[in-house]
Amino acid sequence: MDYELTPKLLPGKILEVTEREVKVTLKGRMGIITVPLRCVLTDQPLHVGLKIQVYLSYIQVV
Repeated sequence: MDYELTPKLLPGKILEVTEREVKVTLKGRMGIITVPLRCVLTDQPLHVGLKIQVYLSYIQVV
């Protein structure tokens, strides 16, 4: 199956920040994800309530 996977930009908000990861909620009933801090691109300190944007695409099994 060959599909063109096009990332979608989704807005969200930070729910929790720990020393290792960030938990964010995505708008549009897309759910909650937790990502390692090394995956967050920013120069400012992270805090609860900060608005974010995430690029998401479908998962392709290879």
